[in-house]
Amino acid sequence: MQSLRDIKKRIKSVKNIEQITKAMEVVSMTKMRKSQGYALRARPYAIAAFEMLENLLTKSPKLPELLKSRKLKTSLLVIVTADKGLVGAFNDNIVRKAQNWMNQKQEKGESFKIITIGKKAKEYCDRKKIAVIKSFLDFGDYSEAEEALPVGDMVLSGFIAKEWDAVDIIYTHFRTTLRQETVLRKILPVTKEGIEEIIRGIVPEYGKFSNANTGLAGNTKHRYNFKYKFEPSPVKILDILLPELLRLHIYHVILESNASEHSARMITMKNASDNAKELKGELNLSYNQARQSGITAQLSEIIAGSEALES
Repeated sequence: MQSLRDIKKRIKSVKNIEQITKAMEVVSMTKMRKSQGYALRARPYAIAAFEMLENLLTKSPKLPELLKSRKLKTSLLVIVTADKGLVGAFNDNIVRKAQNWMNQKQEKGESFKIITIGKKAKEYCDRKKIAVIKSFLDFGDYSEAEEALPVGDMVLSGFIAKEWDAVDIIYTHFRTTLRQETVLRKILPVTKEGIEEIIRGIVPEYGKFSNANTGLAGNTKHRYNFKYKFEPSPVKILDILLPELLRLHIYHVILESNASEHSARMITMKNASDNAKELKGELNLSYNQARQSGITAQLSEIIAGSEALES
């Protein structure tokens, strides 16, 4: 059995850990609410923009370069993780899915390139000696749209220059505070099915911007039922609109990832605080039992000594 001194030291250590995890839980909760607000406020704009794109595609006689599928020679994978840890399986789920994607490409003998967003993705690739053409770090808790522009510009320029023929992205999509989903999504070339998938992914299941409130429950058909006259032309509008929508989509992915990260960290810290509280209770019980055993032993010795003197 541990000594009373050792148990007291452990109780003190657990109390300190509980205070730290509780403080981190509160900080994560505050950041989570703010980052959720950023992500949720961006969703209606993103939905309207992609619906407009879907509408334009039905009117355009010619497809822009970003919409054309071509022979797949090289693929690009964008991996989005957190910059920090203490988020449970958040980062592990992403890099595991990314590794599966790379394994499938290698089995098929297909060439691929990697771009990472977040320190944990970079660290994983460095550890596994995976070549990365560019790493983007320190987007912060509440990224602005301008911060994501270099990512979008690099993805676009590489696709147009035919450095890669398809682009996939892996990130954690924010569903609810208690549920985040690691998803693999194709962003280039843009397809009608891909647009519908993006809209389905953007629309949350519950709350103000849920399916029921956006009119998208069960389908992703656009709500444009009017005849429009496009100036200068649908093709020229698409040439301008498509790159901006891609940049918007990547920015939205970063917002979703930030919201998911803070949610995951809050849950992890809450679990750690609960575990520390439970362990502290067990240690207090052990301390009281050890103390009582010591008192009982001392009483036994006193009684034994007293009886020996009397005899």
